[in-house]
Formats: sequence, structure tokens, C-alpha cells
Amino acid sequence: MYLHRLELRAIGPYADTVTIDFAALAASGVFLLEGPTGSGKSTIIDAVVFALYGGLAGSDASSDRLHSQHADPSVEPYVELVFETGAGVFRVRRTPQYDRPKQRGSGTVKQQASAQLVRLASPTDPAGEPLSARIPEVGAEVVRIVGLDRAQLLQTVVLPQGEFARFLRSPGEDRRKLLQSLFGTQVYDRTAEELAARRRAVLAEVEGADARVRDALARFSEAAGVESAAESDVPGTVDHLGAAASAAEAARVEAATTATTASEQETLLRARAAAVGRRRELLARRATLEQQTESVEAARRRLDRSARAARVVGFADSLDAARDRAAAARADAATLRERHGLDHEHDVEGLADRLRTAADAERHLVDTASRLDARATALDAARADRAALDERLADLQRQLADRPADRLALVARATDAAALAAGATGAAHEVERLAGLQRERDALAVATAQVSVAEQTVVAARTAAESALGIERDLRDRRIAGLAGELGAALADGTPCPVCGAVEHPAPAAPQDDHPTAEAIDAAAERARRAEQTLADAAADLRVAQAEHRRLTESVGALDDADLAAAVERAAAAVQAARAAADLVSGLDRELTAHDETTRALERTRNDVDTRRAVLATSIDADAERLEHDLGAVRAAVERLTALPVPGSPELPDTAGIAVAVRTVDSAVAVLQSIARADAAVEQDDRVVADRAVEVDAALEEHGFTDVVEARAALLDESTEHALRRTVEDATTAWGIVDAGLAEPAVLAAADDMDTDFDLDAAAADRAGAAAVLDEATRAAVTATDRAAAARRCAADLAAAVRARDETSVRSRAVVRLADVANGATAVNPSGITLGTYVLMRRFEDVVAAANDRLRNMLAGRFTLETSDERESGSRARRTGLALAVHDHTTETVRDPRSLSGGETFTVSLCLALGLADVVQAEAGGVSLGTLFVDEGFGTLDPEALDGVLVQLSRLTAGGRQVGIVSHVDELKQRIPERIAVRRTASGASRVTTTV
Repeated sequence: MYLHRLELRAIGPYADTVTIDFAALAASGVFLLEGPTGSGKSTIIDAVVFALYGGLAGSDASSDRLHSQHADPSVEPYVELVFETGAGVFRVRRTPQYDRPKQRGSGTVKQQASAQLVRLASPTDPAGEPLSARIPEVGAEVVRIVGLDRAQLLQTVVLPQGEFARFLRSPGEDRRKLLQSLFGTQVYDRTAEELAARRRAVLAEVEGADARVRDALARFSEAAGVESAAESDVPGTVDHLGAAASAAEAARVEAATTATTASEQETLLRARAAAVGRRRELLARRATLEQQTESVEAARRRLDRSARAARVVGFADSLDAARDRAAAARADAATLRERHGLDHEHDVEGLADRLRTAADAERHLVDTASRLDARATALDAARADRAALDERLADLQRQLADRPADRLALVARATDAAALAAGATGAAHEVERLAGLQRERDALAVATAQVSVAEQTVVAARTAAESALGIERDLRDRRIAGLAGELGAALADGTPCPVCGAVEHPAPAAPQDDHPTAEAIDAAAERARRAEQTLADAAADLRVAQAEHRRLTESVGALDDADLAAAVERAAAAVQAARAAADLVSGLDRELTAHDETTRALERTRNDVDTRRAVLATSIDADAERLEHDLGAVRAAVERLTALPVPGSPELPDTAGIAVAVRTVDSAVAVLQSIARADAAVEQDDRVVADRAVEVDAALEEHGFTDVVEARAALLDESTEHALRRTVEDATTAWGIVDAGLAEPAVLAAADDMDTDFDLDAAAADRAGAAAVLDEATRAAVTATDRAAAARRCAADLAAAVRARDETSVRSRAVVRLADVANGATAVNPSGITLGTYVLMRRFEDVVAAANDRLRNMLAGRFTLETSDERESGSRARRTGLALAVHDHTTETVRDPRSLSGGETFTVSLCLALGLADVVQAEAGGVSLGTLFVDEGFGTLDPEALDGVLVQLSRLTAGGRQVGIVSHVDELKQRIPERIAVRRTASGASRVTTTV
């Protein structure tokens, strides 16, 4: 991750907007963030961390100190950071929660925190593509983009004051948590947990398999009828039970054969005895039937004659009924003709067809005639509606004629108001411009005072610098002048002179009493350097103040307070007038819209009325013409119908309506049709009488009767016929039963056994004894068979359970061993180190190796770091394998990291942090760590150690890394030209000056 630009406002001690271009500062690799203690250096680091994660760099820092107490409470505090990763360039902007003054009334209201994340096409892209404006989403997206969370960033990218040494001093368990989050080794812990879960599962499966074997063995013992059986006894027990079942089944088969034979013998004897008894009974019934034969034949003959006579009488009754119907029809037809004055010469069917045709031709006019009065009334009403529409149309035309003039007046008023409102934007801009001008006039006065103060400071600093330089030059000149005395004081007899080489010194020069020493000259040079630095700082401050003064002077110009106040008053009045005009324009626009809507509504109503009037006029003319036509058609139809000859009715008057005329003709047609139907019925009945007479003659001849009287005499009454028929049927049924019974094979065979005596009791006793033996044998066979079958099933279940137990046991061994190894079970893993810890140990060894690579060149190669899988001293925590010790090569001892001095702790912690960053960048998913901040700690180093640290930091910049050092050490100011200087102002706030 590379930082490009940081911008903040109203944050910490910074009341105004502060912009830091990290890309320009880091061009040479290393830059310095310096300033007095408490001036706000760490606030810049906090701002970077807050922009990314919404929290501060220090573990115990509170975000309440973010909102500046030096800024106007109404000014919104914010931090905006532009950074770049492998995923692209992004801008994140955050505002902390703060209290702002209420817009109305007194007091404050809490303003909630906010966040925005934007993807940029380049670091200078002003717009970009918004990604999210929700705090949780921005936080999650930043972690995804950077590849580090806040805790990881504070161990690899931003090393805040007192924080990055924590990794050196922390116990192994804390290191494990950090390394696990950095290197993403949770998968190995989850793997160990999964293996442990599978170990529990397979052990549960083994236990379950054992339980199933025990259960199957118990069920086998119960089925086999033994108290307790061992697995080895099962096959022999199954064979024994099978043999017993086979023997019991053989005994049952033998008993069944004996019982079947006895039962069949008994059945046979009983069947023969029953056949003999049945034969004797049938022979007796046949003798009785032979005695009743003559009377049965006489009854059969009487029934036959009565049946033949019934058929003849039926035809005769039909003939009599037909003759009665024919006489009645003839009388009805004569009555109808007499009633309507028609004799047999009239053609009633032809007259009916003529009248029906004429009525059908005029029938459709009946409905037309019924609606003539209503149509005339509707026509009158339509004429009245047309007159009303004419009046309504004239009124609408008068209203529409006045509308254009009214609209023109509204348009003129709106145009005038719009012209006045058009100047609102310009007037508002003028107000803003004058307000800004007023602020710059106020700032000009402040800038003038600042320039005066800065000029005085420069004069004082220049005087001090010149004095310090004069003192330094004087000391150097005096020392040069007195070098002979200094050399003479150092000469001794026998010692070669450093100038001429002589060993004799006859007249050495004596040193002066006020001869300056080298330490005094160095001190004077340091004071001169500091004075020059102070002068340079004062001169830079003066240039900044003068530039601001020039900018404000050019911006304000020669405008005085009176002119500015008058201009402000005129601009405010113009704004007020333009706003009033804008309100009037809005009202007139609404009035004009309403006027146009009303006009369009009147036009739609006018067009609708005009259309309805035209349609109604056309409809009235057409309806009047159709009414006149229909009246003529009805009158002509009535005349035609009254001219028809209607039998049995008086002639229709000329004034009769069409409906009456049609009904009269329909009635006459109905009468003629009824007469025609009566004549047809007479002819039909005569034909039926002739047909029935022929049928009677044929029936007399067929059934042997001379006439109908003889046939009627042969008929039997119902009771007599029923008694005779019952006698015949009973005899016939009895003969059938006797003949069928005597023809049965058993009855025929019984003829030979008529004199035999059957001992049925003995046969029954034999059958009952055999059945009892069979029941006992069956019970024994079923019991033995069921027990053998149950034993075989339980033996099969037991065998399956034993196989499953053996397979589960074999399968579980590998899982149990692998889980024990991964989870550090001492039985199989003597080290007791889990899989996740083992992986972290290897990564930790890489981190320590990278740290030692830098540490060898620092502190004269005195220390190296060593890892250990033992518990940390003084710790009761479990063995993590991540213990850390310091090897002191001077004394060849191993020391606890907490025993190091302040400078040693800083150097070792820095190397460890840099090594951790190297390994993370190389292995933690390709995370790019392009920027590094180190906050304080350099003041604990001596010059030699400081040189070693700077050399290592320079090695980082050679690979393209940016390194920011936060310190107030003067030595660093001389060595690092790119810097961010933070200084307190007179108001207590801080300001930032960037030197590139």
C-alpha cells in the first residue's frame, strides 16, 4: 500500500485545512515528520489510521480527541486519504462524531460519523467512482483492498509510539493470535478442529458398532432359548436348532398322514350311510307322486283352454274399444262443423293455409305498431333537447371569446416578474463574494500583524546568528593563532616533533591562557548551526506570512469599509427583491396553468355540446322519416287483413288495430285446423275398427272357438286358475327333485348297501385320536421351526454387526491417529504442538530470520533473536512454540527480551517489525506494504546505533518502499532533508510546513 495524499481539517490541534503530499515527500525514500513533543505529530499518524479503519493508532487512544478544540464548532471535521494498492487507487473520506451548534436556538446537536470510499482512475482524479457511503461497508471494503485489518496494519505498516515493541515483549499466545491473523493460518486450526470432530465421530461409531454387536448377541440368545451365548457358540447352536426343527417336522408329517387316513375313512362311511337313507326317502316320494298323476293332468288341460280363450277375448275387447272411439270422433267432428257453419263440402285445410299465410305476412308490424306512440313522444323530447343544446352552445362561445384577453394580462405580469427574478443567482453570488471579501479584509489585518511579528523575529534571529558566527570565527582564529603553543605543550624530550620530526625541543612555544579548546569550538559551531536553523525557520515563516499578506492585499484592493457595507446592503436588497419576484412568478405560473386548464375544459365542453347537437339533429330527421313510413305500413296491413273471409266471426271494422286483426285471423286459423284434425281422427278410427275385426276372426280360428261367447265361457276366474297352476307346478317340481336325486352316483351305489349296518361311532373315535396326535406334533414342529428361523436371522444380524464393527475399527484408527497428531496429543505427538501452531512456528522462524538479517548490522552485531518451543519464563500459558529470546553474543547468554534497555528494545523491535512486514509482504496473499511509518523511539539511540537503523531503513527504500520517521531528534533533521514540520502557534493550535 502506497500513500499519495492526506488532507484533514478541524482534527486534533489542526484547526485549518492541512494537506500533505506523501508521494512528493517519499520521492527519495525516507521523509521525516518532526516537531516538538505534543505539537501533533502522532495526530497525523492517527489521521491515516482513522481514514482507513475509523480508529486511532494507539491501543488506548480515544477518538474523542479527533475533533479540534481550536476550530469553529460549526466547521465539519474530516480526514481524506488517497492511497494505492494492487487493487487500484482509492480515496477514503471520514468524519468523526462531533457536536455542532444548532441551526436554530442555543445548544448543540450530535452529528453522526460518516464515511465515503471512491475508486480513482489516478491519484489526481477529482471525481472517481463511488463504491460505498455506509460505514460498515467502507470498513470491510478497506480491509479487502489493503489486505490488512487495523491490528495487522499497526504491526506492519504503521508502527505507533510504544506499540510496535509490544510484539517483542508479548507472550507467545498473543504472538500466535497476531501471526494467525496476518498469515491466515486459521485454516490449519479449523483442520485440527475438524479432525478432532471426526475423531469423536469415529469413536462414537466404534462404540455404536460394539453396542450393536452386544445387542445382536443378546437377541440371538433370546431367540435360541439360551441364557447367554458367546460369538463362538453361535454356529453350533444354529446347527443344533436346525436339526431339531427337521426332526419335529418329520414327526408332524407322519402324524398328518395318519390323521388324514382316519378322517377319510370316517367321511366315507358317513357318506355311504347318508346315501342309503336318501335313496329310501326318494323312493317313498316317487310312489306318492304316481298316485296323483290323473288329477294333475286334468288341471293342466283346463289351464291350457283358459289361456287360449284369454287370447281370443283380448282381441275382442280391442275391437269393442275401437268402435267406441270411432263413434265419439264422428260426433265431435259434426259438432265442430255445425258450430262454425261449415258443411262437409268446405275445404277447411286450404282455407286455413290461406289465412295463416296472410297473417304471417303482416305479423312483424304488430311490434312496430306497439312502439309508435313511444317513438312519437321520444321524438318530441329530442326536439326539446336540441333547443337546449343550441342555447348552451351560444353561452360557451361567449365565454371562450373573453379568455384570450385575460390570459394575455397574466402573461404580461409573469414576464415582468421573471425578468426581476432572473437576477437572483447573480445577486446571491454577489452577496457571497462580498462576504468573502469581508473575511479577507479581516484576515488582512491579522496577516499584517503576523508579517510585523515575523520581521522582528527574523531581525532578532539574524542578529543572533551573526553573533554566533562571529564568536565561532573568533574562536577558530584564536585557536589557529595559538596552535604553536598547543603543539609546544604536547612536546616532550625524546618525542619526535609532529612538524619537523626533531626529538630535541630547545624553545617550545607556550600556550596562551585563553587558548580555546576543540570542545569549545564544537560547542560554538553547534550554537551557530542552531542559530542559522532558527534564522532559516524564521525566514521561511516570514516568506509564508508575506505571501499571504500579498495575496490578501491583491484580493481586497482599495475598497474601504463604507463602500463595502453599502455594496453588501445593495446586494442583500437585490437578493430580497429577486426572491419576492421568484415567489410571484411561481404564483402567476400557477394562475396561468389554471387559466389554460379552464380554457381547455371550456373548449372540450363546447366541442362536446356541438357534436351532441349535430348528432341529435341528424337523429331527429331520420327518426321522423322512419315514424311516418311505419305508420303508413301499419294502416295498409290493417286494410289487407280486414278484407279476408274469416269463418265464424263478424267482419273487422276499418278502425281495428293491426294486433286485433292478426289475433282474429290467428283464431280463425286455429278453428279450421281443429276441424281438419277431427275429420282426420274419424278416418283413422274407422281404419282401426276394420283391423281389429280381422284380428278377432283369425284368433277364433287359431284357438278352436266358434265365437267370442264360447271363448268368454272358457275363461277361468283368478282364484281357480291360481289353484290349478299351483297343483301342476308342485307336481312338476317334485318329480324333478325325485328323478335328480335317484340319478346321483352315490344314491345309485347305495342300492348295494341297503342291507349293510355302518359303525360310525368307531370311525369317529379313530379320527379324533389321530387329530389329537397331529395337533401336538404340529405345535412341536412350528415351535422348533420358528426358533431355528429366528436363530438364523439373529445369527445373520450378528455376523453383519461383527463385520461392521471390524470395518469401523479399521477405518477409525487412521482418523484417530491423525487427529491426535494435529491436536498435539502427547501419546502420538510428544512435542504437544498443534498443527496450526506448527505452521505459525515455521512462519515465525522466517520472521525472526528476516529480523536477524537486519539486526546483525545494528548494535555492533551484539544481539540475535532465537525462537523456542518452551513456555515463556514466568508464564503459565500452554506451550505455543512461539517463545522468543535474545542471544547476547558479548556474554554468550540468552536473555529475556524484557531485559533490554530502551535503545536496545527500540532497535530489536524495529528489526522484528520490519522482518514481520517482509514476510507478510512475501507470503500473506501478496499484500503490498509500500509505506512504513515509525513513530518515535529514535531518541534512545546513540549516533552509531542511529546510523545502523538509518542504513536498514535506506535498504527498504531501495526496494521502492516509503519510510516515514516520526521524531524530534535533531540529528535526524540534519540527515533527512524531506520533512513535515509541525509547530505550535500562539493560539495553541498547530500548523504544518512541508519541505521537499
